[in-house]
Amino acid sequence: MINQSANLNATIGVFFDSFAKIAVSIAVLTGVINLPQDIINHNILPGLCFSLFLLNFAYFWQARNLARNTNREVTALPSGLQASCVFVWLFAIMLPIASKTGNPLLAYKVALFANLINAIIFIIVGILLIKFLKYIPAPALFSGLAGSAFTWLAINNLPTLFEHPLSGLLPLLIILVISISRIKINIPIIMFGVLLGTIIAFVSREFQWVNPDIHSYQIYTPKFIWLDLSSPVLEHCYSYLPLIIAFAIIDAVSAIQILEESKLSNDHFNPYSAILTSGVISGFSSIIGNPFAMALFFGHYSWKQQGADHKFSLYNGIIYLILGSTGLSILLISLIPEWVTLPVLIVIGITTTAVSFEALKKREYILLIIGIIPILTELIYNKLELFSAENHITNFMQLDGVNGLFVLAKGSILFSLLLTSIFYFIMYRKWFQAASGFIILITLSGFGLIHSQTPKIQFVRHINLTYLICAIICIIAGFLAGKIIKNESEI
Repeated sequence: MINQSANLNATIGVFFDSFAKIAVSIAVLTGVINLPQDIINHNILPGLCFSLFLLNFAYFWQARNLARNTNREVTALPSGLQASCVFVWLFAIMLPIASKTGNPLLAYKVALFANLINAIIFIIVGILLIKFLKYIPAPALFSGLAGSAFTWLAINNLPTLFEHPLSGLLPLLIILVISISRIKINIPIIMFGVLLGTIIAFVSREFQWVNPDIHSYQIYTPKFIWLDLSSPVLEHCYSYLPLIIAFAIIDAVSAIQILEESKLSNDHFNPYSAILTSGVISGFSSIIGNPFAMALFFGHYSWKQQGADHKFSLYNGIIYLILGSTGLSILLISLIPEWVTLPVLIVIGITTTAVSFEALKKREYILLIIGIIPILTELIYNKLELFSAENHITNFMQLDGVNGLFVLAKGSILFSLLLTSIFYFIMYRKWFQAASGFIILITLSGFGLIHSQTPKIQFVRHINLTYLICAIICIIAGFLAGKIIKNESEI
């Protein structure tokens, strides 16, 4: 049964899911990366909000058509900014570039082009996954998802809350209590967390509101931007290509899983249309100023059970259109301290990781943990690299243990996906498939897509020799296992 209260809850919940990321990203872009406010006001926010309108309207339209064709109520697919991607683009791409070059505008241009590349690869991988998903081990699919959520949403943001214990840490603890004890509240928990933190920040005077310039309130329209294809932009995109490819794969995997989730509610969307919608709008958004990927959200089943239909997606899109075209998004961001949105994102990261464990068998938990380790290492390496750059430590790579961190961190998500697959095959004694995994590792490492700063030919490496030895061992184990089975069958 559909009710407008459920649509209101879904609208608020999905809106704040994306808006929390927008508030944090704008704070990082201005306060850490030092991107000019003019670019944010005239390029990023209008392009981002208009793209979110298009995305939500498209999924509203798909759900509306499905409802008409099946003559029953259909809940729209929730969508917005991809959480992990936003933080990886900020902290693993834009911040390192801005810190090394002192040019935040270059970091922005790289992020725009990276978003377009990500969208193209997402569409290709998504279409392939629709056909071949059954051949990919589940732990491999969830390792990248869990690792990215746990690392970039939870661990990356948690220290900031300890700098704001009243308005940051306290709301996090309250949200965790509500979530873990399954206490029901009448407003979406995302909105509750943001409002609670904001009120505490104002009351405790941790946050002083600064009214945006009066000129900020004007009509904004998305501006078409010719993507910069200069040598510095292409070189940086090339160096981050393994990361971009890995996140496109993760986004595609997540989209397929979300479409599978919608089937639990008997809402059978066309998977090709759903994938193309997200990919095309995300790619389009890069040429109107948005550097961050668009994506489907988990939660369709929950909103369906609460009674929401397709209209909440339309409402959500209209809100973003109004905020982005009037400058009200600037006012709303100015009213919300950036750190009060972090508790919600941390809970999303923890919940996503927990759901990933729940999707696996108990004996496969160790595989997920193995997959999380390389991604967590990338965060540690990036923090150390940034610290060394800020403190002018010139011999950073010569310090003990740093080279090992570097090798493990580069291409961490691709490495995580493959490593988890390999150990999955070993767990179930599929030795030849495990050997194939090691051969793929050699190939990726040889072309510099993992364990390297930039893609380049480097097959003659000790680490490749290690993978080759492991592949040979697996092949021998496969032949021995086959021989044992054959002898047992003859007996």
